[in-house]
Amino acid sequence: MSDNCELRVSNCELGETSIRNSQFRIRISRSGFTLIEMMVSVGILLVLGVMLIGFLRGALNMTRSGTARGQQFETAQTVLRVAEEDFSQVLGLPAHPDGPADDPAFVVMEDPFGRQMVAFTRAWGEEQSTLAGYDSGRGGTQQGYSDDFTGRNVRTAMRASHGAIEVVYLLEPTRAGTNLYRAERSPPDPANGLITKVASWCAQYQGSDGDDLTPMADLQNPDGPFAMNGEALWTQFELVAENVLCFAVECWDDWQGRTSTWNAGSNGPVASWSISQRSAPGQYPLPRAIRLTLVVAAEGTLRNETQLTGALSEADNSVYVDNADGFPDVRSPSAYLRVNGEMIAYASRSGRTFGSCVRGTLGSRRQQHNAGSVVQAGELFQRVIQLPVTR
Repeated sequence: MSDNCELRVSNCELGETSIRNSQFRIRISRSGFTLIEMMVSVGILLVLGVMLIGFLRGALNMTRSGTARGQQFETAQTVLRVAEEDFSQVLGLPAHPDGPADDPAFVVMEDPFGRQMVAFTRAWGEEQSTLAGYDSGRGGTQQGYSDDFTGRNVRTAMRASHGAIEVVYLLEPTRAGTNLYRAERSPPDPANGLITKVASWCAQYQGSDGDDLTPMADLQNPDGPFAMNGEALWTQFELVAENVLCFAVECWDDWQGRTSTWNAGSNGPVASWSISQRSAPGQYPLPRAIRLTLVVAAEGTLRNETQLTGALSEADNSVYVDNADGFPDVRSPSAYLRVNGEMIAYASRSGRTFGSCVRGTLGSRRQQHNAGSVVQAGELFQRVIQLPVTR
């Protein structure tokens, strides 16, 4: 009897032990992953990683594009702000009280590389905010001062300014230059002043090509024919902004209704102006208003730049390039190309071709361009500024 009981007890213990062992085995088998499960998990992680990288790359591109757009806008606003302050104080004849009737107070002409040079005499409203300006504004011509004001010597006593200052805007004097410079000098001097020197330099080297380094060399020569008081003419200029593809001025000619619209054409604005040429026949010495046009290039991924695949003659109205992707749409106001110093408007774009082109726009000159020449585009900004003499 006791043996049977012991047997039953041992059998029960063995049964419980086997049950516990099977449960342990089940728990062991369920605690791991199969190969298929691991492969699926790795695949999901890869997909999520690729999606995350794409998202981060898109965010980075958006940041870069936003930064480039911001730089374009900031450059344009800087130039427009400075230029509007200058143009809004333009003076009529005479710029210098003792000057001749053909005093060059307002000049828009072509520089050696087919772009516009803009020069004028304006009221020097800032003369009370600097020692140089204050002293020259109240001083007399016989006071003994001999230095001109150049914008960099604000703490020096200067010659009497007569309340006027000469201002010149000039793109970097090389064919591919995209930096905009500005110079100022007081008092105005019709015989040997800043405007006279720069205008003479432009006339001397009219029609220079990209291989001609003489215009820049003469600007940098302190002993050359265009030097001022022993200083090179180029030392008068200060950088205003970089990546400026175009700085163009169109003038509203109010004489006998010659200009009636800002659109190009026979009744449109004019791209050149000279007071001395207009005063002889008795025409209005100054335009009623000017329209300032800037084309500013972007940096980084937004920069539109390619090369000509073939030579471009002055008569061609199609431009063939390596790559036209990313350039402004034909319906955009910015649908302009710059090739060397020439601005070209285009009305069609397909593949690697810009078609229906209008050559020599925005005050530039039609030119011949070699294969491999750089082709650029940017964002266009415009502002109409009414001159004070017509207000």
